[in-house]
Amino acid sequence: MKHTLLLWLLMAISVVPALAQTRTITGKVTDSKDGAAVPYATIRINGTNKGTATDRNGNFSIEISSGQTIVISSVGFASKSVKPDESGSVTVALSPDNTLTEYIATGYVNTSRVKKVSAVAEVSAEKLANTPFVDINQALQGQAAGVFVGGASGQPGAIQNVRIRGIGSISANAAPLYVIDGIIVDGRDVQNTGNLSLQSNDLLANLNPNDVESINVLKDASATAMYGSRGANGVIVITTKKGKAGVTTFGARAQYGSYKPSFGKSGLLSPAESYAYNRDVLAINGYTPAEIDEEFPASLLATGFNWRDAGFRTAHMQDYGISASGGNEKTKLYLSAGYNDQEGTLINSGLKRYTVISNISQKVNDRLDVAMNLNLSQTNSSSAMGGNFYSSPLLGAFFVSPFQSPYKPDGSLYTGLEPDFNAASGDNFLYSVYRNDKGLTNLRGLGSVTVSYRIFNWLKIQEKANIDMVNSEANLFYDPTTGDGYNAADPLKSGSVYNQNVRNSTLTNQLSLSGDFNIGEDHQIDYLALTEYNRFKSRSFNAEGIGIIGSKLKVLDITATPQSVGGNATEYTFLSYMGQLNYSFRRKYNLSLGIRTDGSSRFGANNRFGTFFSVGGSWRLIEEDFLRSQKVISDLKLRASYGQTGNADFGSIDNFVARALYDYGTSYNGAPGNAPNTIGNVDLTWEKNKSFNIGVDAAFLDGAISATIDVYKRNTDGLLLNTPVSSTSGFTSQMTNIGSLENKGIEALITTRNFDNSDGFSWRTEFNMGMNRNKVTSLFMGRDVAGANSTQLHREGQPVQSWYLNEWAGVDPENGDPLWYTADGKTTNNINLAERRIMGNSQPKFTGGLTNTFEYKGIGLSVFFYGVTGNKILNRTRILGDSDGAYFGYGYDKLSAQNYWKKQGDNAERPKPIPGGNKNANSAVSTRYLEDGSFLRLKNVNLSYTLPAKWVKAAKLSSVKLYAQAANIATWTGYTGWDPEQDISAMEFFRYPPAKSITFGANINF
Repeated sequence: MKHTLLLWLLMAISVVPALAQTRTITGKVTDSKDGAAVPYATIRINGTNKGTATDRNGNFSIEISSGQTIVISSVGFASKSVKPDESGSVTVALSPDNTLTEYIATGYVNTSRVKKVSAVAEVSAEKLANTPFVDINQALQGQAAGVFVGGASGQPGAIQNVRIRGIGSISANAAPLYVIDGIIVDGRDVQNTGNLSLQSNDLLANLNPNDVESINVLKDASATAMYGSRGANGVIVITTKKGKAGVTTFGARAQYGSYKPSFGKSGLLSPAESYAYNRDVLAINGYTPAEIDEEFPASLLATGFNWRDAGFRTAHMQDYGISASGGNEKTKLYLSAGYNDQEGTLINSGLKRYTVISNISQKVNDRLDVAMNLNLSQTNSSSAMGGNFYSSPLLGAFFVSPFQSPYKPDGSLYTGLEPDFNAASGDNFLYSVYRNDKGLTNLRGLGSVTVSYRIFNWLKIQEKANIDMVNSEANLFYDPTTGDGYNAADPLKSGSVYNQNVRNSTLTNQLSLSGDFNIGEDHQIDYLALTEYNRFKSRSFNAEGIGIIGSKLKVLDITATPQSVGGNATEYTFLSYMGQLNYSFRRKYNLSLGIRTDGSSRFGANNRFGTFFSVGGSWRLIEEDFLRSQKVISDLKLRASYGQTGNADFGSIDNFVARALYDYGTSYNGAPGNAPNTIGNVDLTWEKNKSFNIGVDAAFLDGAISATIDVYKRNTDGLLLNTPVSSTSGFTSQMTNIGSLENKGIEALITTRNFDNSDGFSWRTEFNMGMNRNKVTSLFMGRDVAGANSTQLHREGQPVQSWYLNEWAGVDPENGDPLWYTADGKTTNNINLAERRIMGNSQPKFTGGLTNTFEYKGIGLSVFFYGVTGNKILNRTRILGDSDGAYFGYGYDKLSAQNYWKKQGDNAERPKPIPGGNKNANSAVSTRYLEDGSFLRLKNVNLSYTLPAKWVKAAKLSSVKLYAQAANIATWTGYTGWDPEQDISAMEFFRYPPAKSITFGANINF
């Protein structure tokens, strides 16, 4: 009995310490910003598989052993480790994760990241600020998976082609919709500069990237269905910076840098190289040494001149700005003013931008909120002539003899009109480019007023009035002494002035009901019901006068004869009704339903209204019990969506094409009259886009690795295409909805925290990739549709914009003739007997970007690569520069002087050069000039230093950051032209090349 009692006593004594080591800890998790509870946060005992989650009010309870640490994490917040003290109670305040904010702006609403069901690519302010690019689309390049950005010109402020998940239309506009602070805006070339023979001009260049908080690219139907008939090609939502409660901060920035043109692997021959090449061509073609010396004497080298280098320069840029941000819980404001001056690398080209932005919000009381946003900007652009004009240095440099000096013996410049000026162009651009002004001005005002009133906690009514006003002017002046201004037939009509004014206005009114509420503790619902009215008006006026004598003024009054007066007006309206309902169960299972009905004046009477919808869902697997115990996966969510959107953006198609129209500019027998102009189509309606998307969002090892992967397929039906009609109607074609195409692909975004230690060193990597496959699935009666030019077409089963060319077969070794393949696989030296075939297309199959960011004790280094592959570029510049003697005596591309046929038996790359050309091989466009457009570019390197806090405080400042960056540093490509970075058409013809740059700057906050 004694032994038994002793045993029980020993066991009790041994158990007491064990029981003392385990205790129950209670606590609450809150948001460090506002103290709000964080529901369903994950609580895990560090180093174990044991864990729990907070309830709806952020409370939790967990048993731990002595000395153990708990790790608290939640989506949208940075993880935090806590070692409970002896009190047994903890309160943990989580700070927002700067790399993963809680909400995503989608234009009409902000979507919770946790409950997100759609495919959205995000580009933060950090990636946009201080970029050396004028156009915000350029800053977007390579930063978002599945988004292609390419420009047709390196002119500062030129149009950038943006395509999201491939090309979604053949003849209508395939560009995305742009939304700035909830306003659907005009983003295009307002002046239609192609008709003015100028480099393009992008209205979006008016926006200052330093004023942008974020860019979100909406890609699938679940995200874009809110925009209904205009969301088919994706939506780019731009959110400008807003004030935040707290101490008002002031900022100042300054940036300065230089730019140099990039010519890639292409270049003109030097005078010495051209001299040797031209003499060799004559020798090959049987000229005697005496005849060669007479045609090309050595004395020509005395007046040799590098015309291409003379047409370009080292350009400079400067950018300055000031800003203020702050407020309190009731009033918040953000004010900013900026100035940017960027010279173009082509002489006498460039852009200046002035911006002012004011975003103010006022919380009148607990229920009433008022906000006003105002964004004013103006750009003044000196535009270069289009690259296909002699007066442009781009083409003009080629058509002036390399042995022709721009200066007369007396030292004055040639005008180019002199008989002894050796140039096919008849123009000396060094004289004319500074006399012929080509100025463009865009003045833009974006403004909105928002009033919202919360009737109940679950019901808010909001009225938002928006306006987008654009006033654009083009002023062109052609001096009478220049090649473009001189009229040889009537010298008194030499010189001209052309003015054009375009005024666009877009008024948008939105009335909405929205709110959110809970059903019990587990069910969360939020909703939006909105009606929107959108009206666009455009008015233009132009006038031209000719005949200038003696005056240096550049206004219409100085011209002798008014040559023409014209104008145009167009408008359209949209009336829309939209609803969205989102349901979440414990933020684990999420469902989103959306529907929108749009009515548009653009379409026929029978199809004026259309309804579009979407449904999407997500499942946060990480919240399931079977994943709570593991430590590898820190977040996992599956998404799926399906929906239908439309394309109501006609692009170059007239707004009234659905109506039978009359032309009132006709006359009959000397009397004014009118005649039918458009046949119309009362059944015309929108192109419809059906999109299916499956995605996964995952994070591993407490967020050290995260990935977002999406697989999609979208089909576009009812393409707007011209179809033939009986000529007895008086017309030959009618616009109808017929034809379809398909885009499908995969996108991936992978980010990693490679190093992040206590010594202050961190290394992060971000990689994104998009793969897209495009094909036309049906056309009217299966017939091919011609592309925008004779070298491309659209064919069933083939991608949009397929190259349709004769296939190059090389050079005949016997006689040096050019050869092409015939239909039976044989070769011919007669291009008219060759067969045209589909030979690839202009769309890249893969696009991607890779960024590595390093930080150490205030020093930051970012290295960004961008690349595309799988597209073909038609290098039409080579048609002139690699022309087998067709332009004998001029500059020639250096490729012309390499590996050309000289004698029988030569296995040469280029045909025998013959003065005047060899079988018109240069003008017969074939795959000889079709090249692989793949490239990898070191797009940007940014090195920065943030001064230590103690230094900054001593100067009574908040922060000081100094930086240097270089753009377009190096490019790896097989493309032989000036630059492989093309727009979506991928056709180069003396394209204004992009520039390499290096800039230095400073950001100061106080």
